[in-house]
Amino acid sequence: MNEIPSIPQKRSFVRPLAAALAAAWLFLAGCGSDPLPPGRNVIVGIESNPTQFDPRLSQDAVSSQVQRFLFNRLISRDENDRIKLELAESWERPSPTVHRFRLRRGVRFHDGTVLTSADVKYTFDSIRDPALASPRAAGLRELDRIETPAPDEVVFYLKEPSAAFAESIMVGIVPRNAKKTGAAFGERPIGTGPFRFRRFEPDERVELDAFPEHFGGAPSYDRLVFRVLPEETVRILELESGGLHMIQNAFSPDILPRLRKNPRLQIHRRAGTNFTYLGFNLADPILSRLKVRRAIAHTIDRGPIIRYILKGLATPADSLLPRDHWAHTGGLPRYRHDPALARKLLDEAGFPDPDGPGPQVRFSLVFKTSQNELRRRVATVISDQLRQVGIHLRVRAYEWGTFFGDIRSGNFQLYSLTWVGISDPDIYRYIFHSRFFPPAGANRGRYRNEKIDSLLDAARRVPETAPRAVLYHEVQRILGAELPYVNLWHVVNVAAIDRRLTGYRVYPNEDLISLAGASLAPAMKSSSPEKSRR
Repeated sequence: MNEIPSIPQKRSFVRPLAAALAAAWLFLAGCGSDPLPPGRNVIVGIESNPTQFDPRLSQDAVSSQVQRFLFNRLISRDENDRIKLELAESWERPSPTVHRFRLRRGVRFHDGTVLTSADVKYTFDSIRDPALASPRAAGLRELDRIETPAPDEVVFYLKEPSAAFAESIMVGIVPRNAKKTGAAFGERPIGTGPFRFRRFEPDERVELDAFPEHFGGAPSYDRLVFRVLPEETVRILELESGGLHMIQNAFSPDILPRLRKNPRLQIHRRAGTNFTYLGFNLADPILSRLKVRRAIAHTIDRGPIIRYILKGLATPADSLLPRDHWAHTGGLPRYRHDPALARKLLDEAGFPDPDGPGPQVRFSLVFKTSQNELRRRVATVISDQLRQVGIHLRVRAYEWGTFFGDIRSGNFQLYSLTWVGISDPDIYRYIFHSRFFPPAGANRGRYRNEKIDSLLDAARRVPETAPRAVLYHEVQRILGAELPYVNLWHVVNVAAIDRRLTGYRVYPNEDLISLAGASLAPAMKSSSPEKSRR
């Protein structure tokens, strides 16, 4: 683990990054890139390995992004965040507790077998099986049973109405014979998606081959490759030199002007639904005190972070939900930057400053983050800000698997993460309901509030949008006052793409699936060694 050195709050990072890029360029020019097999390949740069290829088990964004190309869902969300049919040809709701789906006919898995309703039933029955320990089981608590009247018909019967049922079944469908392979299924996944699994080389790449029998039509290129490049400088240089065709949200905002000037690249951006927050372990003897959490919220100054580090590619958040979401409410606490008030709250919480403005601190906390360069910068600035009120943060940066494992297991005091692709506000139940401590859900901070539990249970049972919104308004007000999270910002999704790659559309939820319908023009021949070295 690494301790990150302190940096001035308004420091520009362009020059250090430019120097690093120059050094990395010399290195890459000397050793070259690991060549891919010949063929029409689309290559995407990612920051870390997928942790899981089985869609029933994953929780991280990278895994989900890769899985979308391997598996189809009954229903999904389109580029405008609207629900659309995918494997389902029709969806009927004869009553609030019955959902009947008619499946597309002739859909095949990558091994050639035909998709039937038995595969759909197996997928969701296995998620509910405690032996699998699926994190998605929490969303299916209202499911009573699944029936398959015909090979192309599947019917879900609920114990009670569930307004969030649609969101709960947006899971990749796996073949029923996955039961025979057990854990090995995650190593050789088989789905119905537009690409089929070829190989995974940890810390190197994931390779997917186009599936010619996909019901939506075969992709226009042969192979989709995700290259694992943890170092930002390497990702940027590979994009600029043609070793990558695209990166999305995997670069620091301060490098964006440079990418915009590159004639080989095009920049796509779109407001996103991703939400970045500061999470607390409420079982911690210091952070369990509300006045401490409020003091921290009043100390963090998001303005300079958004302006100088995020370069304006974010908007301050007062809730998990974006302000244009139908369930968002106004008048929520904003926790203005007020160090004087923060010091007063810390005094009242029982943590007086031992030497006033002197070097001694009130207490120390460990702030965990990933090794992502941008996250480390943000963590360091937050550390600098909290030092002003006498709180010492020891910033610890870990590789993604270790970091995320610690957060899921509750091994933290403070951390920062981003929820990706927020659509239905039922996510509040998954994150804050006392029934959903890990591994049952993602209430990682161990937050408990009976009123919140009651509101969230009621909201899930109400089908109409307007009365649901009223319930979620109250949820947001309570959480805003009790601060199990500090709301930081909603980010803008930005993709830097090779101009030869056309047809890609940025989704609000960071989904990359539109790559399946993209096209890649042939590279222009050049005698220049620099351009042909790959």
